Amino acid sequence: MVKLFGRVLEIVSGNVKITNENLDIEFEVPFDDDLTPNLSEVRVFNLSQNTINNLKVGQQLTLNGGYKGDKGVLLKGRITNVKTPKIGTDRLTVIKVLDSVPYNAKKKLTKTWKNGIKANALLNDLAKAAGLKIAVIKLSKNVTYEKGYSIDGNVIEEIQNIAKDCGVSAYISRGNIYIRSLKEGDNHNFILNKTTGLVGSPEYFEEEMDGMDGKVSVRGYKIKSLLQHRMNTASIINLEAVGIKAKLRVRKGKHHGKVYGSDFFTEVEAIL
Repeated sequence: MVKLFGRVLEIVSGNVKITNENLDIEFEVPFDDDLTPNLSEVRVFNLSQNTINNLKVGQQLTLNGGYKGDKGVLLKGRITNVKTPKIGTDRLTVIKVLDSVPYNAKKKLTKTWKNGIKANALLNDLAKAAGLKIAVIKLSKNVTYEKGYSIDGNVIEEIQNIAKDCGVSAYISRGNIYIRSLKEGDNHNFILNKTTGLVGSPEYFEEEMDGMDGKVSVRGYKIKSLLQHRMNTASIINLEAVGIKAKLRVRKGKHHGKVYGSDFFTEVEAIL
């Protein structure tokens, strides 16, 4: 049973730990299933100057959120910017965080691989060239390039092209790299319904997207929930609503909210 009371937010970065016990924290954390890092924003009111000085660009920051007895990671990334504008009598610290690991997004490479090279070997070679460590690689089809493979350009773009050939997605989530099918994900055995936080009625959608053998139809639901750390890129949701009972995989969305006020939500697009 998920207990949705007693909002909890916690920022950890280096030797800094900030909680909502005595400070007002706001946040917006987008996520999706591609290799373009997402930029999140965390806002904290009335931090001490000493704490602000210890929030350093390039340093890892983790944002945990949820409820008393049930919190989890909403964001793990690197600080890209810290600003402290003054708003009336309050001092607001705005922290920008890139959901990524240190790697060279602009890395270019000119290289040719021998005949018969397999996609998994290419992906590992290219990830290493860009400074990426793959947490999970699971290909729907491990394509064999009978005539070999050549690259003369951006490594990240090439990783995404090869992943597409194999019918999978390549994406960054909570500081880790994943290459796997849209249908694969992290199953927390989480049931989302009115009792566990579902807000309103899920909105059905259907669209076409590129697949291994041309266009494929993708169906799913747009869902709004009370803040839920279990819902992130590739999370598996067992959705229960009026007229709906479906197992879904999250492909994109965002966590957003304030400790005080009505805004404390997770919104996602999840596919069948």
